[in-house]
Amino acid sequence: MTSTFHLISELRRLRKLAGKRHPMYEQNKFAKYLIGFSLALGAVYLIVFGVLFIGLFREIFPSMEPYHIFNKGMVYLLMADFLMRLSLTKLPVQEIKPLVLLPVGRDRVLRSYLVLTGMNGYNLVWMFMLVPFGFGTLFRYFGLMGVLGFLVGYWLLMLLNNYWYVMCRTLMNQSIFYVFLPIAVYALLLVGLLVPETNYIGNFCMELGEGFFQWEWPAFLGVIVAIWGMFELCHAVQKRVVYKELAKTEVVKKLKKVTEYKFLDRFGEVGEYMRLEIKLLTRNKVPRTQFFMGLSIMLIFSVVLAFTDIYDGDFMRYFITVYNFAVLGVMVLSQTMSFEGNYLDGLMSRKESILNLLRAKYYVQCTLLLLPLVIMIIPIVKGKLALLSALACFFLASGFTFWILMQLAVYNKLTINLNTKVTGNNSGGTFFQSMIIMAGFFGPVIVIRPLIALFSETTAMLVILVIGLGFTLTHPLWLRNIYKRFMRRRYENMEGFRASVVNN
Repeated sequence: MTSTFHLISELRRLRKLAGKRHPMYEQNKFAKYLIGFSLALGAVYLIVFGVLFIGLFREIFPSMEPYHIFNKGMVYLLMADFLMRLSLTKLPVQEIKPLVLLPVGRDRVLRSYLVLTGMNGYNLVWMFMLVPFGFGTLFRYFGLMGVLGFLVGYWLLMLLNNYWYVMCRTLMNQSIFYVFLPIAVYALLLVGLLVPETNYIGNFCMELGEGFFQWEWPAFLGVIVAIWGMFELCHAVQKRVVYKELAKTEVVKKLKKVTEYKFLDRFGEVGEYMRLEIKLLTRNKVPRTQFFMGLSIMLIFSVVLAFTDIYDGDFMRYFITVYNFAVLGVMVLSQTMSFEGNYLDGLMSRKESILNLLRAKYYVQCTLLLLPLVIMIIPIVKGKLALLSALACFFLASGFTFWILMQLAVYNKLTINLNTKVTGNNSGGTFFQSMIIMAGFFGPVIVIRPLIALFSETTAMLVILVIGLGFTLTHPLWLRNIYKRFMRRRYENMEGFRASVVNN
């Protein structure tokens, strides 16, 4: 047992050292301070929500205590926690390769990493909301022990949700189709929760929550057994994936036909790089997964926009439209030169090759904009969006948004591994990169809203269309500008690419 604790402590120390030694550590310091401020602000919001829910539940459900309503909606809290983990937490970095030669069992290392995820401070974030809610509703009836039971029970649920998330995220990293696993599970839970005739899920959650603050052992034992089972299932899934990567057990099938994209030959060297870009997106795991993830989100947003009235407001309607046209470009162009960092030395040996590479990336992404244009036919047919608005956002993405994103070609200097997902460390991204991506998503919407307020919607969309066409038609000028600035920084960037390849 002592050796296990020592291993966990040592792995935690090594992870911290790896973060400090990362080539992007210095560049990310400001981002860390900003993230710390954002987390503090989020904690304040959670405390406010915890207090507001007390009065809100009493007003809406005067015949029931607020803690009964809160427990009954336990599924909503777990869903919100799962969604927040998708954007705020990462999978444990399974650095198995450096430990293979050490006298430490791989199984123990995997389990130790999973234990570390359970020790993550994120599992306590919801306490900022639960503590004021618990003391405001439970203390006068059940005393301090009742509040403690409530908090311990919900902490165990967050721990269970943590391992459920890690398992789902691991599977989703292997195949995008696993995204339907959590969707299906939560859909079934919501059906059971919202069916008024039975409401089995709601009643079960209410009884479970009551078992927590009354310290009933079956409630705690049931959740602990579920955590153990999810831990073992998560371990089995990660073990299979990690061993597969280490042993390279993927079957390499004999290629019967190699697609050469002969039609690109007419474009000369730019056509060669367009061919390279297409193969980058289709043959490598990381960009391929990003592509299908973006396509899935795009389809979901379009269907929701077309067939529901949830996003009928101007802001969300145009945000979804801009998002659909920008998302595929953001996933690739925000990492411009980072994928190429794996073989940049070879590219630099040829004059003007970087400029042609940038042109090829831009042309491929402009071609991919036809996908969201086709998908947006659904809300256009349903009358939720005008054709002029779709065309305006199309050219806004090909011009303004891509112009913003491709500026990162000058500043990106972190190599991203093309295939490794579990055993690799693809973390990175600076504060500046995050701000550029945010500007690509929200900048167009911020421009659209005032224009609609000042003029009619048709006039505003015509202005956006002209702006987008202006940036699109002048792409040879700003691409060359990006190329010249990149060449001035090439030695600094190449040093970063080489260092991050070693670090990966």
